[in-house]
Amino acid sequence: MLIRLCLPLFLISNVALADPQWQPLVDPYNQVFPSLEIATAMLVLDPADADDAVVGDQQGLIYVDLSGARAGAAFELIIRIPGLAPESRLTGRVPAVEGAVSLAPTIGWDYQALAAIKQPRPTSVEFELKVDGRDLGKRTLRVRLRSINDALYYIDEENDDEDLDFNWLFAAYVNEDHPAVDLILKEALDSGVVDSFSGYQAEDSDEVLKQVYAIWHVLQQRGIRYSSITRTANEHTHVMSQHVRFIDESLAMTQANCVDGSVLMASVLRKIDIAPSLVLVPGHMFLGFALDEAGTEMAYLETTMLGDVPKKAKRLAAPGRVSLGGDVDASLASFEAAMEEGQRQMDEAGAAFTDENDFEHQIIDIQAAREYGVMPITR
Repeated sequence: MLIRLCLPLFLISNVALADPQWQPLVDPYNQVFPSLEIATAMLVLDPADADDAVVGDQQGLIYVDLSGARAGAAFELIIRIPGLAPESRLTGRVPAVEGAVSLAPTIGWDYQALAAIKQPRPTSVEFELKVDGRDLGKRTLRVRLRSINDALYYIDEENDDEDLDFNWLFAAYVNEDHPAVDLILKEALDSGVVDSFSGYQAEDSDEVLKQVYAIWHVLQQRGIRYSSITRTANEHTHVMSQHVRFIDESLAMTQANCVDGSVLMASVLRKIDIAPSLVLVPGHMFLGFALDEAGTEMAYLETTMLGDVPKKAKRLAAPGRVSLGGDVDASLASFEAAMEEGQRQMDEAGAAFTDENDFEHQIIDIQAAREYGVMPITR
């Protein structure tokens, strides 16, 4: 009788000792975007949005899915990314939830090393997990490490309900604190178009336009030309990204695509307290900026027209209707034409910007992005 009773106890004991199952994951699709990691380093999630099935970094993209572990079991997870994150450790207890739980340590990135990645390359992510006092072993994932210039903007899943919009990441390429911004402002003052940058202090939209034009004029004098380069070397069926130049790169190469030119202008406008926005339409971006401090009046600028300098001005008058003469008048005509084109595109899009599910029509308010926690990428 005792033997018969021992048999089921032995089997039950084996079931209880069965190892939990775990899977290491790197999102999106085994790719690491340095731009995304840097831009969101200070982003804080609203506690009300926390997922009970996630332990650790609620927004972590490098994690382990664990199933079959008893609720309350102690765990220790270590993640290493050689050369980028020596060791990131998470300890705790398995929550009592249905299904798998995600364990996501806050990765201890070497942000300077991340920012220095100019070309995509493979790298390895090492995972080591212990649960309930048992060593579940080590696993390694080989992933794509993307260039710092690669901006993730959309993840297109097979199930549309799971698509993810990352267009806000473009705001991270706007850097009002970049040293080149002060040089541009100095050149703008030296040009004589304006004698100071006062933002909205004059409470005059023409004065705001004049300040924006002074920056436009200097960039034209520097020879910035339109370049359509946007392609990255690591295209993926579900992961959409675009190559974006940093301010110093656009200035050094004297070329910019629609995103490059827009983030460059937006960076300088932020520095002088004129509120910029990045305006997205299908396959394109241009600049928006507020003409008053409250943001009740907006203007738009097609930045790809920076390289268009007509021989004759359509109207020899600066904003405020004061003729400046010579090359200044010529570049002023291109500025006015770029404003007209920006407004035309805005009018053409119309109500599309009010559709929250339309990721191709968006207005990215840089101030709102900063308040949300999207920081400039510095290198």
